[in-house]
Amino acid sequence: MKKISIVAMSVFIMGMMVGSVNAASLGYIDYQKVFSSYEKTKKAEDQINKKTQILQDEVTKKQKQIEKEKENGMSNDDLKSLVTKIQKELEPKQQEIINLKQKLEGEIRDDIVKATSDLSKKEGLEAIVDKKAVITGGVDITDKVIEQLKKK
Repeated sequence: MKKISIVAMSVFIMGMMVGSVNAASLGYIDYQKVFSSYEKTKKAEDQINKKTQILQDEVTKKQKQIEKEKENGMSNDDLKSLVTKIQKELEPKQQEIINLKQKLEGEIRDDIVKATSDLSKKEGLEAIVDKKAVITGGVDITDKVIEQLKKK
């Protein structure tokens, strides 16, 4: 019985030691800070905002067209048909903006993951998590990732 408790205690202590080694090799980043600091994010936002503004201008024109037709006495059925037609015209442009946003965000995410992965190897860190997942411990490499991305 004494041997079993000694073995159990040894296993427990070794487990604690392994656990503390793993905690020391944990890194984290503030993903939101990295994302918003990245120059490519700002360029993507500008690109999306320009396309969105163009679409918004077109929507405003179409709204004025509908109001004008309404003032000219267009029937409710014809107005509904006009609105449906306009919605169908604008739908591909809205989808284009959504697709562009997803594509650019994916590229940015890939860049951040690559920079983070490269740094984790360089720093000897086994795992990198988002800052929100860390309660205590770990190594903050946020600023290093931002610097790495600036070099791109």
